[in-house]
Amino acid sequence: MLRPCILTGPLLKDDDLESGFKKIHDAGFHCVDLDLDVYLPGNKISSGEFTPFYEKSIDELCEFFTRHKELAKKYDIEFTQAHAPFQLYVDGRDDINEKCVEIVEKCTAICAFLDCKYLVVHPISLAFIRDRDYERKTNIEYYAKFIPFLKKYGVVICLENMFSVVSRVVTEAVCSDVTETVNYIDTLNKMAGEELFGFCFDLGHMTLLGKHIRASIDALGSRIKVLHLHDNDNIQDNHGLPYSYARTWGQYALTDWQGLLDGLRDIGYRGEIDFEIGAGLSIIPEPVRVAALKYVYAVGEYFASEILKQ
Repeated sequence: MLRPCILTGPLLKDDDLESGFKKIHDAGFHCVDLDLDVYLPGNKISSGEFTPFYEKSIDELCEFFTRHKELAKKYDIEFTQAHAPFQLYVDGRDDINEKCVEIVEKCTAICAFLDCKYLVVHPISLAFIRDRDYERKTNIEYYAKFIPFLKKYGVVICLENMFSVVSRVVTEAVCSDVTETVNYIDTLNKMAGEELFGFCFDLGHMTLLGKHIRASIDALGSRIKVLHLHDNDNIQDNHGLPYSYARTWGQYALTDWQGLLDGLRDIGYRGEIDFEIGAGLSIIPEPVRVAALKYVYAVGEYFASEILKQ
């Protein structure tokens, strides 16, 4: 619907949910990206020390999110996409990975309960452990396990373009190549017999890798279902507010925002305009956070008008 959307991570606190929803509403937003990642840090996954949160049954989790659902309705906010914990896989640890599949199913059930259509589940990056063929085989087998419960709950899982850092150097990772990504999504949907998989276009990750933004979007086309928009300094994955970084010698943004808008216009994108700016918002003092959110909302409205231009 081309509405500005915001990640809930730094905004919704379980001990004070209503003030978070009010802030989001007061800034103008009517849809959010639910951050399910906050309930299970990545270091816990890799060590197999799962938090109690995802030990709850699906019924218990839905009960937990009932208050979210009630407040979202009160403040006229929809859950349009969600962000699963990262990374839900450890190479060679079948015990952990079986648990991770259960967690993805629970995240899918939460999405269904909240009428949220899209869930982003990051692909497994194994390029520096094994070869690309092994990585692809692992990912296809991994995502294929989700097909039964995606059919059950009517949720679409989105893969995302990734990057890696090796010896402090940013390098390509799974789904950073658009040809590879198209193959992943088309293969999985063929296996499912329907469109149960899509793509989350992460602008910040594309920028870090020096990708041509418009050409990448054009190649992915209608497979793009959701966005992760954030700015960076071309060195780190900063997750900054839009238009935060510019070249010091002129009025040039480090991120190709215009390429983004032109590409989304090319493919007729009509999804939400989601800003994944948890880190950028977290460092802004609380008294001015709503003002910052209003700025981000205004950028989202501008993006929508640019995408709709003839």
